[in-house]
Amino acid sequence: MSETTRRDLLRFTAAAAVAGVAGAASGGLAPPKATADPNLPAAEAQERAFLAQSPDAIRGLKWRGAMLTQPPNPTLTARFDTRGLPYATAAFSLANNNLDTVALRVANMGDLPDGTTKRQRDDEVIKLLRELHRQGVRAYLFKRQWFQRSGVIISYQRPFTEAGADEFIDDMSRLVNRARQEGIAGALHGVAAIETNLNNCAELRERALYVARGINARTDDWLRSRTLLMPGAAMGFYFKGIHNGGEAWLTQLRAQTGHFALIYKHMRSQENGLCRLESLNGQWDDAVGREAKRTVDQQVKFLRTTMGISDLEWYFRTHRAEYPNHTHLVFWGDDGDGVAGLSALEGQPQWNYNTMRALHRLLVKANRWHGHFFNFPFTREGATQHDIWRYLITVDGSNTRRKNWAPNRSGTHRVWDEWHMWSQENATY
Repeated sequence: MSETTRRDLLRFTAAAAVAGVAGAASGGLAPPKATADPNLPAAEAQERAFLAQSPDAIRGLKWRGAMLTQPPNPTLTARFDTRGLPYATAAFSLANNNLDTVALRVANMGDLPDGTTKRQRDDEVIKLLRELHRQGVRAYLFKRQWFQRSGVIISYQRPFTEAGADEFIDDMSRLVNRARQEGIAGALHGVAAIETNLNNCAELRERALYVARGINARTDDWLRSRTLLMPGAAMGFYFKGIHNGGEAWLTQLRAQTGHFALIYKHMRSQENGLCRLESLNGQWDDAVGREAKRTVDQQVKFLRTTMGISDLEWYFRTHRAEYPNHTHLVFWGDDGDGVAGLSALEGQPQWNYNTMRALHRLLVKANRWHGHFFNFPFTREGATQHDIWRYLITVDGSNTRRKNWAPNRSGTHRVWDEWHMWSQENATY
């Protein structure tokens, strides 16, 4: 076996941090979970050796293009943000620190500089995926995609407008097929639609199946052995009525996907009539918003009742034994792509940090939904505020990497520790 193939089949454990600087040598290599079949072509055998992980095992970071302009009108570059590191070094630094799962953002074309082509955008995804594959780092592809948009006027009489979902299917299928052609699809464990802007859970259920079937039709059933992640309604917070899909919905999902998980993202609904759930924004701000002055118990109650998490709890517990691969939830962080938005605002009492505590109690302690994606990989040495609160590794001018030991926004934990603690049921936030 060649050294390249051997490294391709390695799995890095998702355990806690390795002591020392982020560029130091690491131990703790884990063997692959499956053995490649010698009777299959090399690329296909290698791909099958990388079986999709359970959503409950996800300990992930988000990874996007470098920001040229900041919100509310952000512009990204096609190249993924590494703070100057070559992709090979960046991928090694993650694997070397047991950061073994990332979600790569497939940017909307409107978020990229004028003149950028889809081919250029996709090329960057493939370049980074190739290095992650070499290091044994698992990757998911995600896209922020309103399933009611792409130039089509929203009609509540015809809520299942195809354009947004079709765009998502097209982008994900094309990248999956390219990765397979180049023999690096073994690193791909699934795809995620983010901020879908759907009005309710009936739309959510219908769109999840539509997307799964569409991707399978274009990829020779690739998703049947991989993971589909779909957010709750609106921007990802709403689950009321999810149980109305009954066992039939889970049966149909199981036929299309190897694993399935719903995503919780702590982000209020879009405004200006773009989503019916906008009507809940006032209650949201008061109960769990950035300046909500509510106790942990009050916030948990609001999330369970008004936001419908109790429906999700009942639904998944009832059907977990029959559908163990399809009854998961993954925490996607907040509207700042991390958890800084769940922390106390500068100079204010730490009321808002109660939302962090409420979510951890509800998602992890009560329901044992351990999977999570939040924060980004790399920031510059000496960064401040959001540029330090949401990143796990700092990079200085000589490309030296260090773990981010800076305090989080509330000063309660170090950023590195805050991210690593989320999946622990006994963690104290």
